[in-house]
Amino acid sequence: ELCRPDESWSCAEYHLISGEPRLDDAGRFIGYRGVGRDITATKRTEHALSGAKARLELALESGGLAIWDSDIASGHIYLSEGWSLMLGEPAAEQRCVVQELVERVHAKDREGAILAWRRALKGEVPSFSAELRILTAAGNWEWVVTSGRVVSRDTGGRALRMTGTVVSIDNRKRAEHALRDAEARYRSLVDVSPDGVLLQSDGMIEYANRAAIEMLGAGSPAALFGRSLVEMAHAHDAEALLERTRYLQAGPGVSNFRECRMRRFDASEITTEIAGVSYLERGRLVVQTVLRDITERVRAREALAERERRFRDVVEAAGEYVWETDAEFRYTWLSERIESVLGYPHLDLLGRRPQEFMPLGEARAVDAQLISLARRAQPFRDLVHRSVTRSGRAIWQSVSGVPVLDAGGNLKGYRGTGADITSRKLAEERIQFLATRDPQTGLPNRLLLADRTELAILNAQRKGGRLAVLSVHLDRFHLVTELIGRRVGDALLRAVADRLSNLLRRDDTLARLEGEKFVLLWDGAREVEDVAVVAQKLLNALSMPVFIEGRSLSAPASIGIGVYPGDGKTFNDLLKSAKSAGFSASEGGGNAYRFYAPELNARAMERLEMESDLHRALARGELVLHYQPIVRNRATAGGSGGAPNVVGAEVLVCWRHPTKGLIGQDDLLPLARQTGLMGRISAWLIDQACERIAGWKAEPMAGLWFAINASVKDLSGTVRLDRVLGEALIRHGLEGSRIVLEVSGRGAERDASSHHATLKAVADLGVALAIEDFGTGQADLVELRQLPVSKLKIDRSLVAEIVEREDAAIIVRTVGAMARGLGLQCVASGVESEAQLAHLHSIGCEEWQGRLYSEPLDAEAFEALLVSGTSRSAFG
Repeated sequence: ELCRPDESWSCAEYHLISGEPRLDDAGRFIGYRGVGRDITATKRTEHALSGAKARLELALESGGLAIWDSDIASGHIYLSEGWSLMLGEPAAEQRCVVQELVERVHAKDREGAILAWRRALKGEVPSFSAELRILTAAGNWEWVVTSGRVVSRDTGGRALRMTGTVVSIDNRKRAEHALRDAEARYRSLVDVSPDGVLLQSDGMIEYANRAAIEMLGAGSPAALFGRSLVEMAHAHDAEALLERTRYLQAGPGVSNFRECRMRRFDASEITTEIAGVSYLERGRLVVQTVLRDITERVRAREALAERERRFRDVVEAAGEYVWETDAEFRYTWLSERIESVLGYPHLDLLGRRPQEFMPLGEARAVDAQLISLARRAQPFRDLVHRSVTRSGRAIWQSVSGVPVLDAGGNLKGYRGTGADITSRKLAEERIQFLATRDPQTGLPNRLLLADRTELAILNAQRKGGRLAVLSVHLDRFHLVTELIGRRVGDALLRAVADRLSNLLRRDDTLARLEGEKFVLLWDGAREVEDVAVVAQKLLNALSMPVFIEGRSLSAPASIGIGVYPGDGKTFNDLLKSAKSAGFSASEGGGNAYRFYAPELNARAMERLEMESDLHRALARGELVLHYQPIVRNRATAGGSGGAPNVVGAEVLVCWRHPTKGLIGQDDLLPLARQTGLMGRISAWLIDQACERIAGWKAEPMAGLWFAINASVKDLSGTVRLDRVLGEALIRHGLEGSRIVLEVSGRGAERDASSHHATLKAVADLGVALAIEDFGTGQADLVELRQLPVSKLKIDRSLVAEIVEREDAAIIVRTVGAMARGLGLQCVASGVESEAQLAHLHSIGCEEWQGRLYSEPLDAEAFEALLVSGTSRSAFG
C-alpha cells in the first residue's frame, strides 16, 4: 500500500517483516500474524560499501590503474574495470585463470615475471613486482608495471591469496626509448661527420671523432688525448691559432672558419679550415673545434669529375639517406637510414609525401617550391626545411634532388639525398646569438642595438614619430670592482640588467655596450616629457639597493638622452648625443638625467681630448712638481704674527699641457681619478718628490718638511701606499721625518677604518700624518685618535669665509680648540688676506700657506725664494 505509484512517500528506516496468515475455526482467512526487525544500519552499511567501491574504481580508472585479486589454490584471478580499459576493451570486471594472463605477456618478459611471482608466493621477497608488455585488443604491446603482496597464508605458510595493482607505463617507456634513440643519433652524427670534431679543456684535447683522428693521422684517439692543437700547427700559423685559442679560453665565444696548415703524425701537411666555439659545460669551459680538410677538396673535385658520368644523380646530392619519388613527390623508394632521421620504418613511408611530416605552414611553402621546380624539371640543392619525427621532435633537414626523366624527356620523378642538419642549425643559431649578445648579461650588444635603432628610425620617418636613445652610465661602478672585486661587479651588472629589463615594453631594446655602460632604445615617444618620465623611472629603479653576497649595493646612474630627429638622424649621431648629455649629468654629480644640447657636446669632446692627452702625459714627461711654502708666524701680544718663517712646503703635481699651458692640481686630480690614473700619478709624485727633497741637503732647504697628498684608496692592493713610500725613501736615501702624508678629512673615516694597517705602516717609516681639509668632512675623532696624526689642516673653503661668515669663523675656532685639546698642530691653507691671517693667529694657528705669502713655485723658484728670504706676494 505504501509503495503505490500514485502516492508520494519517504522512508527514514528499513524494516525486515515476515508473517503468516490467520484462519478462524472454520478455516476462513481473518488476517496475518508476524514479526518485524529494524535493519536500517545494515542497509546503510551496504550503501556505504557500494559507494566506496564505486569511488575506488573511479579513482583507479582516472589514475590509469587496475586492481587484481588472485586465489592461489584455484588459480583464478579477479581484475577491475581498469584492466579492460588498459587493453582497449569495453569497461568490465574480468575473472579468469592466471595462465590466461601469462599467455598475454610478451615472451621476453614472461620468464622474469613468473620468477618474481613464485618468489613472492614462497615468501623469499616481501612483495611481487614486474615490468612487462601485454598484448592489447588492438594487437599492440602495452608496457605495464604490476605489483602485489600475499595477504593470506595457511598454517603451513602456503600462500592462499595475493592482491595487487597494475598500471600502464607505456608513455614513459616510449619516451625512454625515444631519448636513447636521440642520443644514439647525435653520437652517430658526430661520429660519421666528415668534419673533424675536437673537444678541448684547459688547452688539451680530450675527445676526437673518427674524422679528426683520420685527418691528423693519429691512428687512435689516445694519440691525440692530452695534446694541444697548437703544437700540431705549422710554425707560420701557430701564433695565429694560439691567439684564437686564448680568445676562446677567456670565456664563452665563437671563432669563425680560418685556414691553418697542420702537421700530421706522419710528418705530412694538410691545409684545414678551423672554427671553434667555447661554452660552459657543468661549470667548466669547453672549447669545441671543427676541422675541415680543404686539401682533399681538390682531390675530391678531380675524383668527382671522373665519377660524375656514372653517379652524377647521387653524387650531386650526396647526403645521409637516399630517396626517390614519383612526379607527385610521393616516396617510391627510401634507404633504411631514413629510420634514424624520422623514426618511421622506411616501408611505412612509401606512398607518402615528405610534406606530410612538416609543420603546416612550412609544408605549404615547400610544396609550392617543389611544384614550381617540377614544372620546369629543375634540380634543387640544399633545400632546408623542418620535419617532425615520429617521437614529435622537430629537426632540420637539408634535401637535394635531381629530376628523373623518361626516354621522351618527361618528368618521372625525383631522386636525391637528405641529411639531418639539426646540430649545424643549432650551432649557427648559437653563433648568431653570441655575435649579437653581450655574454655577461645576455643583453643585445652594439651590433644588434644599431640594427634595431636604424629600423626604428626608418619607421619613425614613415610615420613622423619620435624615438629616444638613453645612455645609462653607472656612476660608482669602478669603486665596486676596485674595493670588492670583479666577481661582485659582474653580479651587479647582471642585477642592473635584470632590473632595467623589467621596466621595458616589448618594443624597447636595452643593450650593454661596454663596462658599466647601458643604452636603451625607447621607441614611440610622443612628447619629450614622456622620455623624461622613463629616465626618472630608470633612476628610481637603480637607486634601490641590490643585495649581492650579503652586501647591500646601490647603482646610481647618470643618464644622457638623445631624441630623434632633433638630436641626430642616425644611430651613431643619437648615441653620440646621448653620451654627451650623460657626461653632463655625471659632471653635475650623477644620479640624474640630461637631454642633449649642442654646447654639451663641445664640452664633452674637450673633456675626452683631455682624458686622452692625460694618458700620454706621464710618458711624455709633461707632469711637473710645484711647491707652495708653508710658513710659521709666532703670535704677538697684539694678536698679529711676527715675521714669517718658511718651515716646509706642500708638494703639488701640475700638468704642463702642450697647448693649454699649465694645469693646476685642483683641475688635474679629478680628471686623473675619473680616468683611473690616480694610482700611477700618486706613485710618480711620491718618487719624484723624494728624489728632489733628498737632493736639497744644504741649508735652508735641508731643515724643511714636505707635505705629500696621496690617498690610501688610490694606492692599494699589491701597490700599497706604505710600500711605494718606503721604497722611495730607501731608493733616494731620504729620512721619513722630512715627509708629512696628508689624508683627506672627507675620507678620513673610511681610510682610517678600512686602511688602518697601511697608515700605521706609513707612521712606522717615521712619516707624520696630517688630516687635510679638516672641518668639511665627517671624520670620526675616536677613529682618528687611533692613528699617529700630528697635524690638522683647516680647509681653504673655511679660511676664505672666516671674515665674512660667522658660522665659518665658529668652525675654525672649534677646529683650533680641538687641535689644542688633542695636542696636535694646526695648519691653515688658502690664506689670501691679512684679515684671514689675524683670525688664524687669534685661535693659535701658527702654520699656514697661501697666496698671501707665495703662489706654488717650481723647484728652482722655490729654492731661490728660500735662499733670498723674499716672499712672492704682497705680504713681503
